[in-house]
Order: sequence, then C-alpha cells, then structure tokens
Amino acid sequence: MGIATDPAKLCDLYLRRSTLQDNKDTLKAHERDLRDRAQREGLTVREVWTDEASAFKAGVTREKFDKAIAAVVAGEVRHLLVWKLDRLSRRGMRQVGDVLDTFESRNARLVAHMDGLDSSVPQHRGLFAWLAEQARAESYNTSVRTRTTKAEKKRQGAWPGGQPPYGLRVRKGRTTTEHHPKEYGTARRIADLLVSGESASAIAEKLNADGLTTRRGGKWRSSTITQLAHSPAWAGLMPTHDRYTDAQGRERWRATQEPMLGESGQPVSVGEGVITIGERARIQAALRLRTSESMANGRRGKPAAQSLLSGLLKCGRCGGNMVKGGPSYRCYRRINMGKTACQGMSVLVEAADDAMTHVFISRVSTLPDDHDLLVDLAIRWLAVEDPEKDVRRTELTLAVDDAQARLDSLDEAHFVHGRFKGPKGQQRYDQLRDAIAGQLDALQGELAELTRAIDITVLRDGEMMHQAWMAADQERARMLLRVVLHSVALLPSRGQGCKDPVLTRLRFHWVGEDPRPTTLAP
Repeated sequence: MGIATDPAKLCDLYLRRSTLQDNKDTLKAHERDLRDRAQREGLTVREVWTDEASAFKAGVTREKFDKAIAAVVAGEVRHLLVWKLDRLSRRGMRQVGDVLDTFESRNARLVAHMDGLDSSVPQHRGLFAWLAEQARAESYNTSVRTRTTKAEKKRQGAWPGGQPPYGLRVRKGRTTTEHHPKEYGTARRIADLLVSGESASAIAEKLNADGLTTRRGGKWRSSTITQLAHSPAWAGLMPTHDRYTDAQGRERWRATQEPMLGESGQPVSVGEGVITIGERARIQAALRLRTSESMANGRRGKPAAQSLLSGLLKCGRCGGNMVKGGPSYRCYRRINMGKTACQGMSVLVEAADDAMTHVFISRVSTLPDDHDLLVDLAIRWLAVEDPEKDVRRTELTLAVDDAQARLDSLDEAHFVHGRFKGPKGQQRYDQLRDAIAGQLDALQGELAELTRAIDITVLRDGEMMHQAWMAADQERARMLLRVVLHSVALLPSRGQGCKDPVLTRLRFHWVGEDPRPTTLAP
C-alpha cells in the first residue's frame, strides 16, 4: 500500500516546547495525541515540526513555525494539527487571524486538538480569536511574575543564574557565590598581578607559559583577563543585565560591567568575590589609563603615548601635529610629505616637556577654588589617588539619577495619568513619594559631602603640585594635562642659532579660552 500523496489526505503536526513546562516526554505525548487524531480522520502525517523558542517574545524567529505555514501556502498539505492553540502562538488574535486567513485562502484547515477547535467550522473563528488573546495575556502575566520574582531575588542578593566568573562557584541549592576550590588560586594570582599594574596581555602570557588553562580548557587571552577585571561578580557584587536577541532570534541576557545598586544606593552583594571592592576600583583605574573606547568592539588596547605632548603639540608653520622622532618633536607633514607641505621645524622633547610642566603647574595653582576646571581636575586626581572614593562617587551619581527618575515617574502617574484615586490612593502616593524623596535626599547629601571632601590642597600649592606631578607616570600626567589644555603650538625660532627659551615659542590653547593668535612664518 503506497504512501498518500494527495494534499487533502496529508497533514503536518506542529509542536512547541515551552522551556518552563514541556520536556521531551511531554512532546512525545502531544505527538501521540495528534497522530491518533490524524488516524481517526483518515489523514497521513507527512511532517512533524518542532520549535523550542517562545511563541510570545517579540523578535523571536521560529523557523519550524514558518516552515509549517509555508507548507500549507505551497499546497503541500491541507491540514495542520497543533496540540493546543497556545502552542501555535501567544502573540494574540492578530497573528492567529493572519494564519486563519491564509489557510482559508488555500482551502486548508487548522486544528487545535485540546481546545476542540477546527477552522473549517465557521463558528469556531471567534473562539480562535478569544483563546489567542487568552494565551497572550497568560504568557504576558507569567513573564511579568517571573521577572518581578527574579528582580526581587537579585535585590536580596541571590545569584541570578548562569556561570559565575572564573574563581567562583554557586553550589546547588545555594544562592550566593563562594570561592571555587580548583580555580581560586589562579584567579587570585591574576588579581594580584592586576593590582600591581601588570597588563592583561602580560598576565595571559604568564598563565599560558605555566600551562594554566581557562575553565573550558582554552588558552588565556588579554580579553579574558579584562573581562574578569570588569565583572562586578568577581568582586562579590550583583551584576546588572542587558536584554538582547541572539542570531536565532532568542531573547538573551548578558551581564554588564556595572554593579546593581540597592534602594540605599549601595552595591548589592552576591557573596564572596575573588577581589575586594577597593581592589576592583584600583584595577579599573589602572585599566582606564591603558584602554580607549572602540565604538565597534567595546574596549581595546591603545599604545602608550611616547611623550607628554604627543597629540597636543602643533607645528607653528602648518598647524599639523608634531611627533616624537628620536630626542626631538618634529613636524609630521614635513617628515612624510616633504618641503612642499611644510618647511618643518623641531624642538627637543625634554625642553618642550619641561616648559609644559612649568606652565601647567603655574596655571593650575592660580585657578580660583571654585573654578570648574579645578574641580574637574580634582575629581580626575581623586580617580587616580583614591579610586575607591571615585567609584563610590560614580555609584552615588547613578543612584541619584535613578531615584529622581522614579520620583518623576510616580508624579506623572499621579498628576498626568490620574492614578492613586480616592483617599487610599492618595495615601499610597504620599507614602511612596515620601520614601523615594527620603532616599533621594540621603543620596544627594552623601554625594555632596563626598564632593566637598575632595582635597584640592595638592592643586593649590605649587611645590606640592610639582612633587606630585613628577611622581606621576606619563599616562596620569597626560590625563590631568588634557583637563585644562586643548593644544599648544610651537612657533618658529627667530633664526638659525637663536637661543631663545622654548617657553617663549609656545602658544597655549587652554580649555575655556579662545586660542591665542599665532604669527606663522612664511
């Protein structure tokens, strides 16, 4: 007896696995029910389509769902059987209505077995629509409850799921991180090297040379080390998460580099960490000096500047950059494009950097105490000298913004949308507003106190500033210099053999001031 080929006698089955409810045995039971239904109706099962993605989440691509519908559109089958309508779609009556219209135009039928619905029965169309909206509402409510529960557990410090970073583990039945007995030693070694200022690439080379591998048995890379350093969980803090959709259209969540803040504005602890919060602040301060932002790929390494004025010193003849070449700064255009681009000139690196140091210290020490640049400079200085306070200042700023946003949202709900009606509603509104306003006042007070506590003494005393400047490494000095200086132009000397001090040939473009006009030599 041959296999039926008439589309009118063929049917396809569509199954969807719910990650919360269905397992393989459940799907097999659903398939048996549908096959029994097909046999009773004298239909031959041609294909079984199974999707594992949610039928509700926006942006999700369900490949097997699309193929099942396409088979009906192409006329390969005339019947599509699903166990229940909510296994076909949880996006409401719009999507289900589109499917019904498509099937009707192809003289095909959709059967929702457990719901007792058959699209070939005219009276069933309204029931399809009603059940579709019921499935959509149920899915939405389940999603809200699940996310609310997870968010509350995170606020209480329970690990949100997934693998914690290298060196930590979450044992079954536990909700907090603890040291991994096999990984912690290597993780702590990485931490000690990062605290001492070792670069991520150098650490990776040392680990690989000693035959140490990552959790998955691979080689260490600088990006892996950097990822650990930026992970809040590595310091025992709850990470925040961003939502995204992967290449298969599935909703995913990934941890960010920022710790989750509780209602008090303090980071939420999630258990033991490999490093302390203070060590994390020092490590990140050191990494910021070595990294730059790449719009395409996130953080990437950047070569260290070769001298204090690299990228800041301009040629007084052509206005182009001057670069370090040997012991001197030279005009880049003259070097690479010849005399037709610029006559060129040069100055000793040591002489130019010494002159810049003298002018910078003099400039900063004479700024008024309330000058914006001095405050900004003090904050930058704090980021290097006391990174723990700098991290706390950033946390407080974020917490203040969040509390203000919640307060604005509450006021909008009350005054614009008319919620919190009646005496009880007004009482609830007053309670919520008082609570949020109290949090906001406390956060703003701590932030103001921390800002007032920024010590600018070192920036006011020329001798202390000179000692601190000379003790700073080049990257730190350049970071501070860029706070007050846009650029500096080197004017040509008055003639060959001229012994004028370099300082007399420099013209500075300070932040907040128009650049001084320069007389360029022909």
